[in-house]
Amino acid sequence: MACIPDPPLGLYIHLPWCIRKCPYCDFNSYGITGDARARQSSFAAYTDALLRELQEEAKTAGGRPLISIYLGGGTPSLFPPAEIQRLLRGVKSLLDTAPDCEVSMEANPGTVTPESLLGYREAGVNRLSLGIQSLDDAFLKRLSRIHSRDEAFRAIEAAGKIFDNYNLDLMHSLPGQDTAAALSDLAAALEFHPSHLSWYQLTPEEDTPFGRNTPELPDEETTEEICLQGFQLLAEAGYRHYEISAFTRDRPCIHNRNYWKFGDYLALGAGAHSKITLSGKIIRKSRQPRPGDYIKAVTETPGEAIRETRTVAPEDLLFEYLLNRLRLFEDITRQEFEDATGLSFQDLRERLRPFRKEGLISESENSLALTSRGALFVNRILEDFL
Repeated sequence: MACIPDPPLGLYIHLPWCIRKCPYCDFNSYGITGDARARQSSFAAYTDALLRELQEEAKTAGGRPLISIYLGGGTPSLFPPAEIQRLLRGVKSLLDTAPDCEVSMEANPGTVTPESLLGYREAGVNRLSLGIQSLDDAFLKRLSRIHSRDEAFRAIEAAGKIFDNYNLDLMHSLPGQDTAAALSDLAAALEFHPSHLSWYQLTPEEDTPFGRNTPELPDEETTEEICLQGFQLLAEAGYRHYEISAFTRDRPCIHNRNYWKFGDYLALGAGAHSKITLSGKIIRKSRQPRPGDYIKAVTETPGEAIRETRTVAPEDLLFEYLLNRLRLFEDITRQEFEDATGLSFQDLRERLRPFRKEGLISESENSLALTSRGALFVNRILEDFL
């Protein structure tokens, strides 16, 4: 196996609090408690811990500039703009950033105003991701979202005036949703002409209220119909389907695309996971999940903030690469694959030979790609590598 060169580098920062946790969500998030003063104290202490951890993690960057910073959650827009500014200034004092570094932040329509969005923009955020999920009050209520349709509209309109690059998160196949309702939701979102749209199926995860007590969801036939007609609607509106659940005209998410191309990313915060290439080996780390435990560990015993450190074994590299890379609808070139894994491209071709015969994979001398049919069977392809 050849030595793996250092890939591009991003930074993920996890801000774990929400107003309340949604019944379908299995992310590492927690309902916020306390009055405004107590919350501000928690936010400040958490930012302190993030920047303290970064002082150590920055040593593993290897001099690489950040191509992206992503503030995810939770609900990052619970943090006031001044705290986000302090955080981003701290990051840029410890790490180099590319001149065109993408700085994304997730936001909930129920926690933002035009004034706060302008504050985030002035703090250094240049890409906003609004968690709309639906533009229908009945479905928002079924999802236990804290915002209304009108609040979502106001947030989108404000985002469009302040950010030239913003994403809308939208779900389909919701409880009680038929094809017409799902397409109506999508069409309403497209009227705003966002630069990017994440459109994905609601999937109840095991350890969530929806997973334990699953509401009645559309059947497979209806979900397939929603997807096919939705894909057509998006294509007619000029959106390119470049990743399993991501669509854009010309502004793909740099941060997420780096994930899918098996790039490196530092990570900070409660429960955050990182992937770093060091001396030709791929190292993965995960952190203490609970915010209080994370803050205490970083402040008092920094080494204990890391819950697990794992070096990816050579025999696992192919699966881990494809688990990410097959989400992205771009050709896998020989150079890209061998640089990312240190493995032989010919070995990959041999492993995928059965799927070429089934018409799931197409190939040329120096590249491989999923066919349109293969995009529907990614999980079956991955199972072959387990």
